[in-house]
Amino acid sequence: MGTIRVCAGICLLLLLASMAKAQYWHGVDGTVPLRIDSSRISIKPDDGFSTQEVEEALSLLVRFTGIAEEEAPSGFVVGLLSSAPGYDEFLDTLQAIPGIDLVEPYYLDESGQPVMVGDRFLAAFDESVSAQTIDSINDAFNVVTDHEIAGMTNVYVLKNTAYSGLRMLDLANAYYNLAQTLYSHPDFRAHIETMSYKLYDYYNSYQPQTKKVIGQFNSASVWDLVGLDRPIVVAMLDDGLDEHEDLPASRILPGYDVAGSVNYDNDHDYDPRPGQLCYHGMSTAGIVAASHTTDSAGGALTSSGVISMDPHVLVMPIKIFNDEWYNPSAGVYASDLAAGVTYAWTHGADIISNSWAYDNPLVAQQPVLNDALERATLFGRGGRGCPVIFSSGNTTIRYSNPNGVAYPSKLACCFAVGAMGLDDYRRSYSRYGAELDLVAPSDDNSIGVWALDQMGIWGKNPITISDCPAAANDVDYNCHFGGTSAACPLVSGTAALLLSKDSTLSAQAVYYILRSSADTSLAWGNITPGNWEYGYGRIDAFRAVLSLSHGDANNDGHITITDIQFLVNYLFINGVPVPWPDILLGDANCDARVSIVDISLLTDYLFISRKPLPRPCFAYNN
Repeated sequence: MGTIRVCAGICLLLLLASMAKAQYWHGVDGTVPLRIDSSRISIKPDDGFSTQEVEEALSLLVRFTGIAEEEAPSGFVVGLLSSAPGYDEFLDTLQAIPGIDLVEPYYLDESGQPVMVGDRFLAAFDESVSAQTIDSINDAFNVVTDHEIAGMTNVYVLKNTAYSGLRMLDLANAYYNLAQTLYSHPDFRAHIETMSYKLYDYYNSYQPQTKKVIGQFNSASVWDLVGLDRPIVVAMLDDGLDEHEDLPASRILPGYDVAGSVNYDNDHDYDPRPGQLCYHGMSTAGIVAASHTTDSAGGALTSSGVISMDPHVLVMPIKIFNDEWYNPSAGVYASDLAAGVTYAWTHGADIISNSWAYDNPLVAQQPVLNDALERATLFGRGGRGCPVIFSSGNTTIRYSNPNGVAYPSKLACCFAVGAMGLDDYRRSYSRYGAELDLVAPSDDNSIGVWALDQMGIWGKNPITISDCPAAANDVDYNCHFGGTSAACPLVSGTAALLLSKDSTLSAQAVYYILRSSADTSLAWGNITPGNWEYGYGRIDAFRAVLSLSHGDANNDGHITITDIQFLVNYLFINGVPVPWPDILLGDANCDARVSIVDISLLTDYLFISRKPLPRPCFAYNN
């Protein structure tokens, strides 16, 4: 009796479908209207008929003018028509021509974009409907079951045939109206658009320095490489840090103050907040760790301001300057600095960032700070070592050779970062020498680096500046940061991204990757790594993280058989999807190209020898 009711319902729907051709389908929010472009049609030839044979068979029809060079659903081609009435009748005529399997209208959506249907549609049956009943429905409609979607009970991909007598919209709508179905609609094929990590922070347009090292801003940047959300702890040895709308308290760890408020009489405590005029620590921490927001329409109200290198970082403030750091007569004990460094690595810091230098060469003769820094790079992170990143120093340092890399950045255990302008030339103030490791963008003539300031009236803005180039001067942000102080945290943030990608890297491995991935092709020409003025080149966060990602063709953070399947599809089947955000994700053997050799190497790695892949990999297409 149930089967009779099913067939009776189908017969009625077939009758109704034959009376009017639908120009809509059923979506989540109701019917979705379409309109027909009468200058085109979608044609599926019979098996064994080529596109050329179809074009020759239809060339005798006056209205048919040729085959369009555009993509169509699998098995279909797009035919071009001259303008004339009787579009539906012409489609019926085509359907009867030998060699033509199916003919469909060429649809447009309400915005005028093409919406082409093929021979596939989806039908979701209630889970109580038996497979036998589903088969009987499909038989009655003369459709073919392509497959049931794995993990989705009674959700089928079905295929239309010439024997159904229905066009796709009519067929899908007929299934939709069955009592046994939950939904049904054409199986539309559309281009998948890669969704890059979008940033809309309010002041991002004023941050060319950061954008210069992350890849293609809002298109294929370093943050589109997966596996960068592990919260790395970066200790900021500076003049203190407080919570900010763009750096919430939840990402600021308990800190340490070795400086005190005014004097330096061993006034150690656990309150690393900055003094009234202090801003330096806020600015350096912001470059490393300011939050990335997705909507800054409300400006400060949505906690949006500047972008940073790693919005997942946990910041550990270590206050090493007192509240009168700007006083030239003030000084910092080497023992206090050593205490700050030691506190950082013994309390869980992964990276230690230092935008400062000593201005007296005698200090370098005191072994205590050297000892503390070496211990951090040897014993921190459970024996893997903490990368210790330093600014190379500014020429305002009074005592030593202004062209030499400053102490402590010149130490072999530390990583020295100089400053360059947006034109890729070394900034005149940036100290350099044989110990320089990298350069990073900083202030550029009148263009300062946008960074955090203390909230409200404290800090640098508005006390000493009031001309930030924005619609409204925001006292919570510092628009005039610069020097090697601003260059150093770009590298510290990149190091954080590397450790979030691979926490097993040693401090020396991080140094090696930072140097080896640096961009030596500067705007004015190429440099040889080890250049005294530019070190190994300009920091490139995208290339640094990419060096750890080769072989992960589908960018999911794991090397599995799925990557082999991904490359087979890309190389030998349909050319899509393409490894993204960089083609070299598919380059498993590090030869700067994607080929069958990569499939072979991945197969060997996963199933045969288990020999590790050549990573990090520094083969780049410059």
